[in-house]
Amino acid sequence: MYNNSMATRKNVKGKKSSGRKMLIVLIVLVLLGGGTYIGYKKYAAYQKQLAEQRQKEEELRKQKLAEEQKRKELEQAKSQLADLIAQMKDALRKGNYTLVRELAEKARRIALAYNLSIDEIDSILRKMNLAIASAQISKLEKIDDIYAYLLVRKQLRKIPRYPEIASRWDRLWRKTFQNEYIVLLDLSEITARKTKEGDSPEINYTLSKSYLKKAKSIAVSGMAESDVSRENTILDVQSQAYISNIGRSFQPVSLYR
Repeated sequence: MYNNSMATRKNVKGKKSSGRKMLIVLIVLVLLGGGTYIGYKKYAAYQKQLAEQRQKEEELRKQKLAEEQKRKELEQAKSQLADLIAQMKDALRKGNYTLVRELAEKARRIALAYNLSIDEIDSILRKMNLAIASAQISKLEKIDDIYAYLLVRKQLRKIPRYPEIASRWDRLWRKTFQNEYIVLLDLSEITARKTKEGDSPEINYTLSKSYLKKAKSIAVSGMAESDVSRENTILDVQSQAYISNIGRSFQPVSLYR
């Protein structure tokens, strides 16, 4: 009986001891598990941070490479542009205007693509256009035929009036009106004499008065210097022609004197 009681007590103590050990083991496992989980979270966070840092470094590296590439391209573009401008100047000196325009087009494309200045390109083109305009005026200045005044005036309108050639342009412009004035006097005198000679007097008399009237209007506008002496001579011829060949059969009151 005593032995059984002792055995029972031992069993109870053993069970209590085992229970405590299991509890300790569980606590340890929980602590270890919790520590492992916390450690894993820290590790995962660290890896994520490291990956983000590497990504930023890679992006920065790529950005620097891209910037370096752009810098090289820009330097290359500047070099190409400078070379084209030098070729433009050489072609301008040689008077090869077709080549100047071709080179200017290439240079402009490069300049606009890389946001570079086109001032020098425009400056060379303006010099070229000025040289062309000056040569065109020189050609017109050599025309001595006063009857070509309309042709000269028409061609002059096509030539830009640059400040550098403005005085020549204006002088030639006025000359076309002076020549027109002289031509109109010539025509008025010719038709007046035809009237005096009896050659279609009514028609030629009307034409002579019309030519003289238009010539005087040009002089009055200030575009030509009037030749009063010649105008009066023509008026005298018209008067004589009217009296001798037209008389009372044709009396254009508004035209006579």
